[in-house]
Amino acid sequence: MNFQILMEDVEVEGIDQFAAVLIFLTSFVGFACNTFIAFYITRLSLLRNSFGRLLQLQAAGDAVFVLVWAFYFAPVLFFDIKPLQSLGVASRFAQLCLICYDISIYTHLVISLNRFISLYFPTSYQTIFTDRFTTFLICAIVLVSFGFSWFLVIVDCKMGFSIPRWMLDYVSPPCEMVNVYYAEFFRGLIVISMFAITNSFTFCRMHMHNRKKQSESTFETTQQKKRRAVETAFVQQVTLQGLLYVLELVTYFYVALFFPVPLEPKALSESSNRWPNFLLTTYAWILVHALDGVITLIFNKQFRNVLRHPFRSQATLNASKTPSRRSRFVTNRDDSNRKKSSILACTFISNSNTGYGSSVHV
Repeated sequence: MNFQILMEDVEVEGIDQFAAVLIFLTSFVGFACNTFIAFYITRLSLLRNSFGRLLQLQAAGDAVFVLVWAFYFAPVLFFDIKPLQSLGVASRFAQLCLICYDISIYTHLVISLNRFISLYFPTSYQTIFTDRFTTFLICAIVLVSFGFSWFLVIVDCKMGFSIPRWMLDYVSPPCEMVNVYYAEFFRGLIVISMFAITNSFTFCRMHMHNRKKQSESTFETTQQKKRRAVETAFVQQVTLQGLLYVLELVTYFYVALFFPVPLEPKALSESSNRWPNFLLTTYAWILVHALDGVITLIFNKQFRNVLRHPFRSQATLNASKTPSRRSRFVTNRDDSNRKKSSILACTFISNSNTGYGSSVHV
C-alpha cells in the first residue's frame, strides 16, 4: 500500500483521542497477558522444554510490540505530543514494532513445526529439539528479524506515525513501495502460509487421533485422558493463533482496500471509511499480538492456577501427582508406549541436556 505520511500540523480532536484510548486499552491488556506468560512460564515444569522456551520468546516479542503502542503511540495521539511525532523518533519505534512482529511470526512458524514433529515423530522429538538446538533457533529468529528491519532502513524506507490515519505509514517518496511489498507483505505471506499449512496437518492428525482414542476410551486410564486433554489444548492453541495471523494479513493488505481513505486531513476526518480502515489495519495488527497472550492463558490451565494462587510456591504449583504415582508413570513408560500414548512428546519427555523434568499435570 503506497501511503504518504501526512506531515501537516494537524490538531487532535475528540475522535482521535477515542482511537488513542482504544489502542491503549487493547495494547495494555496484551502487554499484561504476554508479560505474565514470559515471566511465569519458567515456574511450570510442564513448559520447561523446547516448546516452553519458544512460547516464552513469542510472548516477549508480543509484549514489547504492544508496549510500544500502549506507552508511545497512544499517548502521542491522545496528548498530541508534537516533539515525539517527528519522523526520527517515530521511525525508531516503528522499526522496533517490525522487529517484534517478525520475531512473533517466525516463532509461530517454529512452534508449528515443533507441534508437527511431536505429533508425527514423537519418539524423535527429544533428539531433534534439544536444548542446544532450541537456543540456536531462538538466536536465529532474533537475528533474522533484526536483519530484515535494517534492510528497510538501508533502502530508505522509514515509517512514521500518521495522526489523521491513526497508523504507521511508510514515507513515499523516498521509499520505493516495491521494497516494502517484497520485504514485508510477500515474506510475511510465505511465513504465515507455511505455519497455516503446518497447523492444518497437525490439527487434522490430532482430530483423527482423538476419534481413535474415543473409540478406545474404555481402555484409557485417567492419566492418559488427562494427558490427551493437555495435548489437544496445545494443538488448538497453536492452530487458533496461526489462524489469527492469517486473518490479520488478509484484512490489512486486502480487505482494507475496500475502505480507502483520502490523504487530505479535512477530507479524511469526514470520510465514512476512516474507522473501518483503522480497525482493519492498525487495530487488527495490535489485536493479533494482544490475543496471542490471551489465547495462551485460555488454553493453559497451569497459567490460570498461577493467577488464582500467585503466592503459592513453585513446588506446589508443579505437584499434580504424588511422588509414587509420578515415579510409577515414568518407570513403566517404554518406547512403544511413548509412541502409542503420547502425541505431543514434549509434554512429558524430560530433556536430559537441560536437566528439566516435564511431567504432565492438568
